[in-house]
Amino acid sequence: MKKDSENMEIGFIGLGKMGKNMVLRLLKNNHRVAVWNRSSGPMEEVASKGAITSTSIENILEQLENTPKIVWIMLPAGEITENMINKVTPHLSNGDILIDGGNANFHDSIRRNKELEKKGISFMDIGVSGGLIGATKGYCMMIGGDKKTYEYLKPLLESLCINEGFAYMGQSGSGHYVKMVHNAIEYGVMQAIAEGFELLAEGRFNDLDLKNIAHVWNHGSIISSFLMQMAEQAFDKDSTLKHIEPCCVKDSGEGHWAALEAMEYSVPFTVNTYALHARYASRDENSMAYRTLNALRNEFGGHPIKTK
Repeated sequence: MKKDSENMEIGFIGLGKMGKNMVLRLLKNNHRVAVWNRSSGPMEEVASKGAITSTSIENILEQLENTPKIVWIMLPAGEITENMINKVTPHLSNGDILIDGGNANFHDSIRRNKELEKKGISFMDIGVSGGLIGATKGYCMMIGGDKKTYEYLKPLLESLCINEGFAYMGQSGSGHYVKMVHNAIEYGVMQAIAEGFELLAEGRFNDLDLKNIAHVWNHGSIISSFLMQMAEQAFDKDSTLKHIEPCCVKDSGEGHWAALEAMEYSVPFTVNTYALHARYASRDENSMAYRTLNALRNEFGGHPIKTK
């Protein structure tokens, strides 16, 4: 495959919390982007920045002028993504590229690649990290699939990602596999932060400024991190997080899949598995730790929370 310039063309389906911001980054870097979304609001927003809107799945493919056609699906994992792939595939031809950027189960990605390979379509599974702040700082991406296709897509990936924030992981399924483990680690780190702040809030000293502590920890401490920055933001909004309902800290699947994978290969995965079970336990408990977990999920990913 050969491209004429660094400016490329892509069809993008799904303008949710991540998808819309990804499209805006592509447009900012002068790529031609045709979009489709179930609701019109996000399409109108990106259209004001230069995106080409589509009236249907078929129409978005009609708007792509270059060969091979590239379509990126950014939708929730599972049945929604499966149905969309089935709708898009009939409109693709030999040599075209289909990307799933959602948090899919890697088993599904391996299966989808085998099915699409028979039709001459290159399927790429890309794990995307970076949350809402990725819109400005750039994303981190883990790519699985055909190596030549990965090389072809590099101008798009460079526009989307922070410097050195993407890499080829290997064969089909490996991108979503690495993202699965990434998210399981995320569970563990978030749990550690949440429990630490619960001890600060409920322990010996009853007048500690949690926002100030998080701020200090974000400047030179060993545990400074993106998630600690999110903790600081959350405590800046409400120092006690009393407005957040602690129950029902959700999991989107990756931690569960990773725990099963660890058991299958007899790999000790104690901290991250515990963090998964702590989320299950949160559905019956009320504590500062679970309010913090919910606050962190809301800060980095815009995940919905219940408030009092």
